[in-house]
Amino acid sequence: MTATKRRIRSFRMIVLLFLLAGTVIALIRPAGAETTSYTAETARPSVNGRLHVQGSVLADESGNEVQLRGVSTHGLTWYPEYIDEAFIRTIGEDWNCNMIRLAMYSEVYCGKEKEKSMGLLLKGIDAAISADMYVLVDWHILNDSDPNINKAEAAEFFEAVSSKYADVPNLIYEICNEPNGSTDWSDVTAYSNDIIPVIRQNSPDSVIVVGTPEYDRNLGDALMRPLAFDNVMYVLHFYTATHYEGLRGELDAAYQAGLPVFISECGISEASGDGTIDFASAAEWFTYLKERNISYAVWSLSSKDESSAFFVNGFTPDHIPEEKDLTSAGKWVRELIRGRDPVEIPYTEAVVEKDGFTKFRSWISDSLGTRGYAPFRRWKYFALSGVLAVALAYIAVSILRKTTRGHTYDEICSPEKQTSRRTLSRILLLATSVCTFIYLCWRIFLSIPVESGIAAVLANLVLLAVEILGFVESLVMYENMMGMRDHPLPQIKDEEYPDVDIFIAT
Repeated sequence: MTATKRRIRSFRMIVLLFLLAGTVIALIRPAGAETTSYTAETARPSVNGRLHVQGSVLADESGNEVQLRGVSTHGLTWYPEYIDEAFIRTIGEDWNCNMIRLAMYSEVYCGKEKEKSMGLLLKGIDAAISADMYVLVDWHILNDSDPNINKAEAAEFFEAVSSKYADVPNLIYEICNEPNGSTDWSDVTAYSNDIIPVIRQNSPDSVIVVGTPEYDRNLGDALMRPLAFDNVMYVLHFYTATHYEGLRGELDAAYQAGLPVFISECGISEASGDGTIDFASAAEWFTYLKERNISYAVWSLSSKDESSAFFVNGFTPDHIPEEKDLTSAGKWVRELIRGRDPVEIPYTEAVVEKDGFTKFRSWISDSLGTRGYAPFRRWKYFALSGVLAVALAYIAVSILRKTTRGHTYDEICSPEKQTSRRTLSRILLLATSVCTFIYLCWRIFLSIPVESGIAAVLANLVLLAVEILGFVESLVMYENMMGMRDHPLPQIKDEEYPDVDIFIAT
C-alpha cells in the first residue's frame, strides 16, 4: 500500500469518526434543546470590581467599559418571594444576568412596614452579592412625587445601607425613582445635595444614580445644570410601546453631549407596565443601548397580572423558570439579558395587544392592589358560594311555605310563635351589633391610611364618620324593634257586626 493511499484512508477514518461523534451528540441531546450563545461580555464584581463613571457610561477598575444588563424587582413587600437567594442565583446564572434592581417603595418604607421592608432589602442585597451580581438599591418614590417629602427617611435609609456595605463593590445607589408632578430639577438638586454626602461619607467611590423630572424622562435640565459630584449618572426611563424616536432622540442628544445616563427602569410594554407589547420597538431601543454600552434594568421580576411581568400569574420562584412559566415579555427579556442580539430575538408578532377580558382583569388588579386582588383571583370559589347560598335560601323558603300553608292567621301569630320569633330576632340583632362594633374598632385603629397623605386620610375619615352614624342609627332601630309589644285586637261580639248586603270599599 502506497503512502498516498494510507493518507487517504486515514483521512476517511477521521471524517467518519467526526460524523459518528456528531450523530451520538445529536441523539443524546434532548429533543427541542437549544444552545445559547452569549455574544456579549458579562461584567461581574468578582472580576471587574467596583465600577465608576467614565464619560457617558460605566467602566470597571481596569478602565474597560461595561454594560450592566439587569432586571428590576417589583415592590419588595408585595413580592417578597422573589427575594430568594437560590432564585436570584438562578437568574444570575441561567439568564446570565449581572445586575438586579431592588425597588424599595418609599411610601411603604415610610409607612408601617419599615423593619419588614429593610429586612427584605438586606436579604436581596446579600443574595445578589452571593450570586456575584451588581445590585442597584432603589429608593422608589412614585406617589410621593417629590423626593424632599421623605428626605429625612431617605437619609436614614441610605446611611444604614451604605454603612453596612461600605467596602462592598457590588452596590450602586439610586437615590430617587421618577420625580413627577410639579417636581422640577431644582427640587431634585436640593435633595441630591443632602443625600449624596450621606452615602459618600461611608462609600466615597460608589456610583450614584439620580432620577430626573417627569418620571425620569427629562434629561435636558441635568445636561444644562449637572450636580457637583463625581461618579454620578442621570436616569432615563422608557417603555417601548409608549416611547419611540422622540425620547430616544433626547437620550442620544444627552449621550452625545457626554452626560452619563443610566436606564434604571425600562420595559417592552406600555408605560403603565401593562397593555400592548411592542417587540419591534424593543429591538430598536435595546440595539441602541447595546451599541453604546448604556446599562439598564428591565421591569419587572414578578408574576403580577400585567404585560411587563416576566412570569405568568401564579408562578412561584422555587425552581429554574421553564418556558411555561414565562410570559411573552419574560421569554424575550430572558434572551436579551443573556446577551443575544436584540434584532435576533424571536417573537410571533411585532405588536401584541391584550384582549378585552385581560385588560379588564388588569384594571381590576390595579384598582384593588395586590392584597385586594387576591380574593378577586378566587372568583370561582365566591361564585360557587353564591350559588350554594341561593340554593339554601330557596330550600329554606320552600320549607317555610310548607310549614305555614293551610294555617290560619291566629295559628301563625299565636303568642307562642311570636315569642319564639322575637327571641331569634334579638339573638340576630345582638350578633350583628357585636360584629359591627368589632369592624368599627378595626376601621378606627388599623385602617386609616396615614402613610398616603392628607387627602386620603380626610376622605377616609369622612367615610368612617358615615359608617359610625349608620351604626348609631342601626342601634336606635334595633332598640325600637326589641321594644315592640303586642297590641291585641279589640274583642267584638257577633251581634255587634253590621248586617249588609253589599260592602263597597272606598
